[in-house]
Amino acid sequence: MLSGERILITGANGGIGYAISELLLKNNAKLDLIYHKNKQNIERLINQYPDKIQDIKIHQVDLTKDKELENVLTAIISTNPIDIFIHSPTYPTSHKSIMNLEWLDFQKHIELQSKSFFLITKLLIPNMKKQKMGRIISILTSYAVNNPPSGLSDYVVAKYSLLGLSKCMAMELGKFGIRVNSISPSIVNTPLIDKLPTKFKEIVSSQIPLENKFAEPNDVAGVALFLCTESSNYISGENILLTGGYTMH
Repeated sequence: MLSGERILITGANGGIGYAISELLLKNNAKLDLIYHKNKQNIERLINQYPDKIQDIKIHQVDLTKDKELENVLTAIISTNPIDIFIHSPTYPTSHKSIMNLEWLDFQKHIELQSKSFFLITKLLIPNMKKQKMGRIISILTSYAVNNPPSGLSDYVVAKYSLLGLSKCMAMELGKFGIRVNSISPSIVNTPLIDKLPTKFKEIVSSQIPLENKFAEPNDVAGVALFLCTESSNYISGENILLTGGYTMH
């Protein structure tokens, strides 16, 4: 389906990043996968698809270190241009009230979510302009459009900033054939939610109209695949909610 499109994915070792990588690989994409420290899921992907190992390149990068990021991205695009960029990194969340946070807590999340996204796209966009085609996709959260929960303000504010940046890019880059969209899932069943109180998860899942269950990583991957294909050619500047009906617009 993707006909050898070259796709860069950040946060590729996470639950959502892995699911997106696997689905796109199955659909004939060529992947450049970025991880920070842990690459267990990426190694699992390579082991599961030995016949596609030539289509997977992995890169260890600290997205918050500007020069390191620039060096790796420059090396990546020096061989072949990136057609599609999917941004899916995150820090483990920790529940703290605003009064117990420092600005550095917000800055930490903003630098991972928005600053790295900005720096990466600045390096990728010139080639996308030349091709008159490109797709940029950011993974957000439904908290960016719904009432945010208490205790996650540093995480939520960073996602809001990424949403704003994505929309601004969609406005400015559309004339070059570059589509910029976001996906905002509600709670996704990944290891990141393991530490949430059981009672909290039971209450939230009971309020989800669609089968009273959380989204799975493959649900997010399916929307990402759609945004990577020609089926979404006239979609840009959108933030697609993936909440099982919990949030409706």
